[in-house]
This record gives sequence, C-alpha cells and structure tokens, in this order.
Amino acid sequence: MTGDEGMRAGARAARRLAELGVCELAPGLSGAEFDRIEAEYGIVFADDHRGFLAAALPVDRAAPPEEDESPRNPWNDWRDGDPALIRRRLEGPVDGLLFSVEHGWWPPGGRWGPRPADPAEAVAAARAALASVPKLIPLYAHRYLASGVGAFGGPVLSVAGADTIHYGRNLEEWVELEFVDPDAVEAGGAGEAAGWPEPAAGDRVPFWSDLVV
Repeated sequence: MTGDEGMRAGARAARRLAELGVCELAPGLSGAEFDRIEAEYGIVFADDHRGFLAAALPVDRAAPPEEDESPRNPWNDWRDGDPALIRRRLEGPVDGLLFSVEHGWWPPGGRWGPRPADPAEAVAAARAALASVPKLIPLYAHRYLASGVGAFGGPVLSVAGADTIHYGRNLEEWVELEFVDPDAVEAGGAGEAAGWPEPAAGDRVPFWSDLVV
C-alpha cells in the first residue's frame, strides 16, 4: 500500500475518535508543523500516525479524573505541549527498560548475550543495544506507534518497563479497543483474550514485539 493509503487509514482512525467523543480535538497538524516537530525531536511519524494527527490533534484527557486524582492529559500536545514532557515521553520506553535492567530484567533468548553481573555494566550494555531498535512515538498514555519513513499499519504497543503488549493490530483497531471496550483489556489483556488476533509476522515491530509474552 502507498503512503496515501496510510494517511487515509490514520484519518479514518481520527474520524472514529471524533465520533466517540472521548476527548477534545484541535485542528490537525500542518505540513510545516510536522517538519518542525520531526526536526526538533529527531523523529519520523509513520504514515498512519501522520494521517491521524493531520486530521485532528487530540489535546485533552479522555475521561474525568478519579476522586482525589490530579488532572492529566494522556495525549501528546505536539503543537503547544511542554517540550520537556514530550521528550520524557519519547524517552519513556527506553528509560523504562533500562530501569527494569537495573533491577534484574534481561531479554530472554540470548539477544544481548550474557547479562553482566554488575548492574551498572548491564545498564550500559542495554543502552548500547537499545540505540539501534526502532523509535517508539507516543500515541496516548503509554501506547506507542513505531517511527518509520513510509511505514504504516503496524501494531499499537503498550509499553511500561519490560511489560509490553500489542494493543491492537493497527491504529484503527486500537481506537476501538482503547475507547469502545476497554473492559476487555482489563479482564484479559490485549490480543486473543480481548478479541484481537496478534499482528502478522510482517507487521511486528522489530525488538519491541519480541518482548510480548
């Protein structure tokens, strides 16, 4: 499929989000804004992610806070958001994995070789290995889409430390799973228990999909 098809897929996901009325939507990002954002943060939006944000920019929380909970915005405000917060969210997947490594986690299957005995050396080895994995771009809270020139149709990943799951085979399915039937995820997790099959082998995100158990 072409980049135009990826843009259209993202726009369909944005329209569905608007139909559901779960968040505030600002006008979508312009081409000049995409250029600025990608240059400032060193990222490249996948075509469907770009189409999603070009159609409309989610800028507000999806639900009112619980009692005694401070307001928070799970969406990235790419237009007017705090650059420091955006950078923290961009660094979140790698920082979370490094924290897990520091506390004993190591990828199975010998991907990184034997774990160094010293925690600091293990973190340094992990940091070097993670420098070459695909960049994940925040979508909503700790949901991410992989970066990629001309890429689209890949799974949405939920990443928190070393805990990674597929949260929908693509952006359109993610909208349904996240906002139409979130109880399915709470009850059984994404994937088969939530009614979504795992992505096809060609649609998996290198490295990150391998962490899904």
